[in-house]
Amino acid sequence: MPTKQRRLPILKALLAASLLTSPVLATELSRTPASGGTETPQNAIAPREAARFLSHATLGANWEQIHEVARIGYSDWLEDQFDKPISFHQPMFDERVRLGEDENSNTRRHVWWQQVMEADDQLRQRVAYALSEILVISDANNNVNGNPQAFLNYYDLLLTHSFGNYRDLLLDVSLHPLMGVYLSHLRNERSDPSRGRFPDENYAREIMQLFSIGLFELNGDGTLKLDGSGTPIATYTNEGITELAKVFTGLGFASADPDFRRGEENWLRPMRMYEEYHEPGPKFLIKGLYLPPGQTGMQDIEDAVDNLFNHSNVGPFITRRLIQRMVTSNPSPAYIERVSDVFNDNGQGVRGDLKAVVQAILTDPEARDWPRRNNIDRGRLRESYLRRVHLAKAFDARSPAGMFPLEDGNAVTTFGQRPLSSPTVFNFFLPDYQPPGEIQQADLVAPEFQVLNAVTTISSANELQTQVERVMNNEGNDFYEVALDFSDEIALAWNSRALVDRLDLLMTNGTMSLRTRQVILDAVDQIDDPEDRVHMAVYLLAVSPEYAVLK
Repeated sequence: MPTKQRRLPILKALLAASLLTSPVLATELSRTPASGGTETPQNAIAPREAARFLSHATLGANWEQIHEVARIGYSDWLEDQFDKPISFHQPMFDERVRLGEDENSNTRRHVWWQQVMEADDQLRQRVAYALSEILVISDANNNVNGNPQAFLNYYDLLLTHSFGNYRDLLLDVSLHPLMGVYLSHLRNERSDPSRGRFPDENYAREIMQLFSIGLFELNGDGTLKLDGSGTPIATYTNEGITELAKVFTGLGFASADPDFRRGEENWLRPMRMYEEYHEPGPKFLIKGLYLPPGQTGMQDIEDAVDNLFNHSNVGPFITRRLIQRMVTSNPSPAYIERVSDVFNDNGQGVRGDLKAVVQAILTDPEARDWPRRNNIDRGRLRESYLRRVHLAKAFDARSPAGMFPLEDGNAVTTFGQRPLSSPTVFNFFLPDYQPPGEIQQADLVAPEFQVLNAVTTISSANELQTQVERVMNNEGNDFYEVALDFSDEIALAWNSRALVDRLDLLMTNGTMSLRTRQVILDAVDQIDDPEDRVHMAVYLLAVSPEYAVLK
């Protein structure tokens, strides 16, 4: 793998690159190509349309994958992906541990990278990652960070339900022991007023606020419902939290030991109900649901999850978040409503069908229409960490060993994020975050900007430079060093325009502006060495607004 330094006037090149560093300028710099976005009768589409589609539907795609989608079209690719078997993470982890790898978080991350890079079910892997930023657990919590196997078990749960039903996902998430510890409803006991003990309310609050209905009543298009005085209407009250907290009592580890408090810890099976620790008596939940006394604890939980799942907010609330994670930060109310309608009824009378929802998100006209120069409310900032992932996938990163020992121990500092490592249950960024300046003044949101600061802007750019020019890890063993494969690009290096055209498709979906193109050409044409020419072109584009902002 190449490890040499570039031999070129780096200061001059970086000064040129400084013209490219403001993501807010991406819209102004981008060209408006000829109209496109519709399939021909043979379903074939333009390569740039395929590249843009895959930037929404996967965590990254290479040249061959882009052209395959261009050949078969959106629908055939989606159907093929929906039929792919699930590439689970935990079994790979278990096998590696059996063969001698350490049972720790580094091995967990190696497995995540292996599956993200090589699994056939790339759409499912993309959806599971999006769900992991909505139904959040995190190893930043000291109560759970020593359970790498359980984290992959939880991630596999997200993979399992990515094309399933949201009701089933919500129930299984509620019963996963990792979530039970993370949000403190595992071993949550019934009330004992004589001892001043009342059910923990943490999970009851978050399952409503973050996982299902949100804080305020919504119209079908995601806009706020208002009362007669123009005030948003709360979805629940403190009393509602208290009542729901009673439901999530009596859950403990799935152990044969009858001891609720000290039974054997089982992190891989759903929590079981210990009836004697479950809150007895009636519960009064939102929307007037009455849970009568005498029900089993699990019946209370099933009824409570059904109550939340059938709330009219869930469609617009969850679909907006999925659209934000996959397509655009500011979906129009019409876009949200179209997808929310599919959530409410997939056309066959089924509510919560995530397969139908994902297809609706990715094929909606607002997602597929080609971006225009003045659409400042379209697109999203590419997640900082996912720039690292996308480059790896676009350029077929590999190690001679065929493995991906990428531990990313400093990724939270370098990129501001890392999978399953957010600082709180609110994820790394809030869905309604507005960075100060032009975006806030336009009353738009840009969640990913919340992890973009003076530190991560520089550190992530430096890390991407290392990734482009050298290797993605520092193993000290060539056999395990992961590096990008630029062999195809080096073959084009003598023709700088052909090289930039190729990179435009691979990295910016054919949206590179004339100005950015010229800056890169000017820098590349000063360099003689083919490998250095490629490194400079890729790096300059990697720090450009067109790469940072997915349109």
